[in-house]
Amino acid sequence: MELADLVRPEQLVDEILKQNPQLPLPVPVVELATLAGISKIEPLSSQGFEGTLIANAEKTDGAIFYNGTVPRSRQKFTIGHELGHFLLPWHRQTTFECTAEDISSRARKDWEVQANQFSAELLMPKMLVKARLQANGDPKIAHIQELSSQFEVSFEAAARRLIELSEHACAVVFSKDNVVRYWAKSDYFGEQVAVRKGDKLPHKSPSKQAESDPEEWHELIASWWVKERHDDDMPESIYEQTLCQESGYKVTLLSLS
Repeated sequence: MELADLVRPEQLVDEILKQNPQLPLPVPVVELATLAGISKIEPLSSQGFEGTLIANAEKTDGAIFYNGTVPRSRQKFTIGHELGHFLLPWHRQTTFECTAEDISSRARKDWEVQANQFSAELLMPKMLVKARLQANGDPKIAHIQELSSQFEVSFEAAARRLIELSEHACAVVFSKDNVVRYWAKSDYFGEQVAVRKGDKLPHKSPSKQAESDPEEWHELIASWWVKERHDDDMPESIYEQTLCQESGYKVTLLSLS
């Protein structure tokens, strides 16, 4: 694959898709990594790292190791992340040892953020995801579940991708034990989300309940979730759906329409 002149994650993935027009779903990341020059992909045996790339100086051959104890969707994201390090031209190191934080939304180093962007773009290509979002209309928890299943990615990764590409005024809040971990909002969600990392979920919100029906929408006072503005454009209502997961994790989808 002639990819050396492509420097942005989206450019790389666009070229990969162009060269592989019949790419099946879920995206076969192992096969693509092999085509790109990765000769070995194996579970990781060392402790403390989620993924490792070891390549030659010319970046024509490499090996990827991943944490074999996590769900397969997580393993595939890690493989995609390390492949990003291998293909992105300014990632000049021949060895990358990436922690769980590096391969997450908490990543801070530029090259780790870019490798995450590459993996998300590769596993959930923008063109394919947007086509499904447009066909589905207003976002729902069920649409996130469909994306997670179709593209074989984690629910959280699918939720972030939906929000990133949605043309609707929506946001998603990730929490554990009713405490906010982080949130993301679409470009069309013009309000400021009122909660921050470490805050408790809004006191009167159904999202605090121990159980939920992810198909049920709740109409709430907008100021429970978004910062108040004293003008006529402040929405009166916001709509909420929540999916309760294992070990106290929850995902709450917010919509202004």
